[in-house]
Order: sequence, then structure tokens, then C-alpha cells
Amino acid sequence: MEGFYKTYLSIENPFSHQAQFWDLVLSDQFPILVKAPTGSGKTEMAIAPFLRQFVEGRFTIAPRLIYVLPMRVLVNTLAERIKKYVSKISPFISVKIQHGDVPNSPFFIADIVVTTLDQFLYGFARSSKQVGKHIDMPAGAIASSLVIFDEAHMYRDEFTFSIMRALLEILYQSKIPFVVMTATMPESLEKSLFENIDLSKKQKIVGDLPIESGVKISLAEEPMYNEDEVNISEEILQKIKNKKTLIVVNQVKRAQKVYEEVKNRLEFNNNQIVLLHSRFIKKDREILENKALSLIPHKENGKVIVPEELGIVISTQVLEAGIDFSAELLLTEVAPADALIQRAGRCARYKEENGEMIIFPVKDDKGFLPYEKDYIAKTIEWLNNHPNFNIKDFSQACDFVNILDYRANDYEARDTLIDLYECVLYADEAPKNIQLRNGKPIYLVVVDLARGEGRKKEDKINDAIAKTNIRENTISVDIGVGWKLIKDNVVNLRLDFDKDKKRWVAREINEVVPFSYYLLDINYYNSFKGVTPDAGIFI
Repeated sequence: MEGFYKTYLSIENPFSHQAQFWDLVLSDQFPILVKAPTGSGKTEMAIAPFLRQFVEGRFTIAPRLIYVLPMRVLVNTLAERIKKYVSKISPFISVKIQHGDVPNSPFFIADIVVTTLDQFLYGFARSSKQVGKHIDMPAGAIASSLVIFDEAHMYRDEFTFSIMRALLEILYQSKIPFVVMTATMPESLEKSLFENIDLSKKQKIVGDLPIESGVKISLAEEPMYNEDEVNISEEILQKIKNKKTLIVVNQVKRAQKVYEEVKNRLEFNNNQIVLLHSRFIKKDREILENKALSLIPHKENGKVIVPEELGIVISTQVLEAGIDFSAELLLTEVAPADALIQRAGRCARYKEENGEMIIFPVKDDKGFLPYEKDYIAKTIEWLNNHPNFNIKDFSQACDFVNILDYRANDYEARDTLIDLYECVLYADEAPKNIQLRNGKPIYLVVVDLARGEGRKKEDKINDAIAKTNIRENTISVDIGVGWKLIKDNVVNLRLDFDKDKKRWVAREINEVVPFSYYLLDINYYNSFKGVTPDAGIFI
């Protein structure tokens, strides 16, 4: 094992939890639950025994690996990490991404598929139109795979946890090997997800690391954003000016305001400060994600790269987990305990680093959203009662997280189990008939209407749409965001695909339909800020 880690993963001395996992997988003891700190090499641990098969030429675990994550941004980043490791073994090992923006493996038949839980669900239920008449293939591929569920705590939604619980129970009964990995799963959720799954103590790995870095925590008295104004003092601004800084804000509107304020007050240009959230089109999001990584110290080929210039990354929850970089200063709005630990995992991440974390309160008037108000209150109370809390101590971090009461809804889990079985049996071809979250998405397509040509307004609009790359210029948003934008007359046209003309055309909006496409004029979009109209509290 040590030789494999050193040769192919650039890890000299594997941690004890990595060694435990290696032995369990090779002895076919599934399922496995892994709870280990952020930055403890869970990704490397998950892929090591699987990749070993290609070195030895013996596939005793599974012929393929499906790596499931909660967010697209995590999928893209992790796939690139895995590709670097794989390149050391063989150029013929295929690593593919499967999600809405990059649907490269709808059949799940690559050697390694990195995907989202949504796409995994659609593949399992055979409810993706992308696979055409070959509806059996994704489910069959899953049945012959090792399935890894990483960052399994991040959904924070009883409905989604119910879906996940149903999937885990089906995999368990089908004897498909799977692993659940997390840094911050409360005991309540662990018990709920595995209630009907036999998980021995041996199959539950709890990893702990020596504390090799430190983060000083302080609680700000006033919100970072209050009464439509950004509240960042001159003292804190000077810290931002002199340190590689990550600022995490809970809502898009507030993140945009903080971005504008900090950029203007420090007179930074777009090469020194980056804003990231969920309302960017695909091509801009990729550019900004890469820029964010270049501004903050990060690892490349096992070595820490420290950028020379000052850099600031402002983000919502999209950088909360799975991003391997290390800020010196972290400013964050208060969030539930598990979210704060994930955010702290992006600060002083590497050995012998010291960082500072300042936690800002939020206003009571919907400022706590998208989180439950009760979880925010419990988190603040715990922090106030534990002034010496060391967030880098995994044991203390687990105590912190266990104040949260996440769980799957038992009734919904049973109901979902039946729905999933029916989808598999009857090969339901409509993805909208099965969903992962309570909220449903719509898709905004950013179109430059000035590019359109023609005599009539309708012709100009349709010509502009024809000149637009729909996939590259689409943003998935919650239907609640769509309602707000339509109500404010920011969005007033729906896009339908005309099968006879074989092109997208604009039509008037009669109702807001989930999974449908709507036109957003480019005047309401900024490549550095995203969708600019205020869509209220929605993230």
C-alpha cells in the first residue's frame, strides 16, 4: 500500500484511516462509512484501492468507479485531480464528467465517472432522455460499479436525505459496493441514513489527524451586510489588503454587494478579486473558478503554490467544500456548524499555517436563509459557550456538528423507495417525474438580443437565439428565482425547441414550468457578477 501511495499519489506516509480503508475494500467489506477531517486525503483514499486494479491487472473490486458529489463545481475540480493521478498509471484509463453542463458519460460506462447526485439518481432510475433507447445501460453500469458518495452531509434537506437514504438501501440490498464519506455529518444523520443498513463498527472509519495548523476564531458584533449596506470596518479592510482572503456570504445578492464594496474600497482590478456563485453561465464560471484557485495558495502535484500578488475570493456556498486551497484570512457569515467547519477547511489548510476566521452574524429578517433559523441559533449559542474552541481539532469539530439534528424523513424515504422501484421497473423516460430536491429548477439562457437580425422584433429575437450556444450560456436556478425575475419583468420570454424548424424559438410566458428554458437579456448579466437583478433571498 505504501508503495502505491508514494508512486502514484505522491503521498509518502498514508494516514491510518487511508490504511484502514484500503484493507476493508480489498477484503470486500461494504458498505463503508468514513468520517475524517477536511484536507485528510479522503479523495486519494477512495480511489487508491480501485486504481491499484489497473496496476495489477486484476479487477476484484469492480470494473468501474462512480464518484458522486453534491455540486457541479466540486465535480469539475475533483475530476481534474483524479486525471492527474490516473495519468501516472495509464493513458487508457478514462475519467469522464457527467452533469448538466458536461454530460460526457450518460451511460456511466467510463472507467471513472465523476457525477452529481442528481445525475446518479436519473441514471439509476433510467429517467434521462440523453440515453435514448438505451435506457438499461446506466442502471446496469451502476450495478457493476464501486460507488463513492463524497461530501454526503452537504444537502441539508430532509427530502434530499430521504432520496439518498432510499438509494443507499437499494444499493445495499442489491449488494452493490458503496462508500459514504464526510467531514461533518452529525450523528443524527448517520443513524437516519443507515437505520436499515447493517454497518459494523469495523466498517465505520473515523480518521483523525495531528493538529498541524491553527485558525483563530472571533465573532463580529455587527452583520457583514445590513440595511442594504456592507459593514466591513477599516481595520478588517486592512487585513484583507494584506492577506490572501476568502469571504463567504450566504446569499447571492449579499455576495455581489460585498464584492462591489471591497473591490471599490481597495481599488482592486478583476485580476485581483473574484466573485463566485451559482448564477454564472458555464463558460464564465469555469474562468472564474480557475482564477479563484490562482489567487489563493493551493497545491499542485503535492506542492503548495503561493501566488505573489494579493488575492480575494468572494463566494457563496459553492466553495464551501472540495476546493483544495488555503486562505490566510476567512470572513464568513454565520452558518450551521457543519458549514462553518467546511469553510474553515479552506483557511490555514496546510501544515504549519496559521489563519484567522471572523464570523459575522446575520439579520433576523430572513438573513438566516437559506438555512434553518434554529440551526443558526444553535450554532451561535455553542460558539458563545465555547470561546476556546479549536476548529482544527476533529474531535471538537464533531462535538460542534452534533448539535445539529439532520435526518431523513422516514415517511418520505419509504415513499421515495417505491417511486424509485417503479421508475426502474417501468423505465420512466421523463426526468421531471423524479426529483432530488423539494425545489425544482428552470434554466435561464443569456442571449445578446442586439445580435439579432430581421425586419420584425420576433425575427430579431429568434435570430439572436440561433446565434447563441444554449449549453454554454445557460444558468440553472430555483423556480423561485424564476418567479421573482418574471414578476419583475426581467424575464418575459420562454424558449421552446421547434422540432419542425429544428431550432429554439421564443414564446410568451403563460406559466412558469419546471425544467423549462427562459430568455434572459444579456443586459441583465455581467461576466464578473453574474445575474444582476435582485432575485430576493434565493441563493
